[in-house]
Amino acid sequence: MTKYLIGLAVGAALTLALAAVGTARDKEDDAKAQKAVLEVAKAFEDGKSDKELAAMAKDIKDKKELELDSLMKVYKIKEKGGVGFDSDAKSGIEAKIAALEKMEQKGRGPSKAALQKEGKDLIKMAYLNIAMGEIARPHYGEFQQNGKKNGKAQKDWNKYLDDQKKAAKDLIAAVKKGDGVAVAKVAKVLQNACLECHNDFR
Repeated sequence: MTKYLIGLAVGAALTLALAAVGTARDKEDDAKAQKAVLEVAKAFEDGKSDKELAAMAKDIKDKKELELDSLMKVYKIKEKGGVGFDSDAKSGIEAKIAALEKMEQKGRGPSKAALQKEGKDLIKMAYLNIAMGEIARPHYGEFQQNGKKNGKAQKDWNKYLDDQKKAAKDLIAAVKKGDGVAVAKVAKVLQNACLECHNDFR
C-alpha cells in the first residue's frame, strides 16, 4: 500500500511539473506572438508601406517559430494570451469588436465621451487588425487542399484579409472624426470579414 501511495504521489508530482512546463512554454509563445504582431502594427503606424509589411509577415512565417493559431491569440483576453483592449485583464480585441457590432445592431455607436476615452485604444486595435491582415496572408497554404478549402481559393483568402485591412483603416478614420455610429458600422464589417474567413478556412 505504501509503495502504491508513493507511486501516486510521484505520478501527481510529475503531472504537475509537466503542466507547469507546458504553461511556461505557452506564456513564452504568447509573448513571442504578441511581440511579432505589435512590431508589424507599429510599422504600419510609422508609415511603412504594404510591401514592407508583407516582407515582415513573410519573415515571421519563414522563421517557423509561431503558427497562425498562436499569432491569432492576440485577439483573446489578456488572461488567455491576448494583448487586451485596455488595462483590464478581462479585456480583449475580439470581445471589443463584438461589443461594437452589437451596438450597430441597435443602430447606435459609442458616444463622443466614450470615443474620447477609448479613441487611442480603438486606433491601436485597428493597427493590430491591419497587422494581422498581412501576417495571416502567407499562411494560406496551411488550409489548402487540392488548391482549395471548402471551395475557396487563395484569392478568397486574400480578399477577406483585404476587407479586414480596409475596415480597420476605416475604423481609424471614423474614430478620428468622432463618429460613433460609423465606428460601430465599421466594426460590423470587420467582424464579418473575420467570421466569414473563419467559416471558410478554419
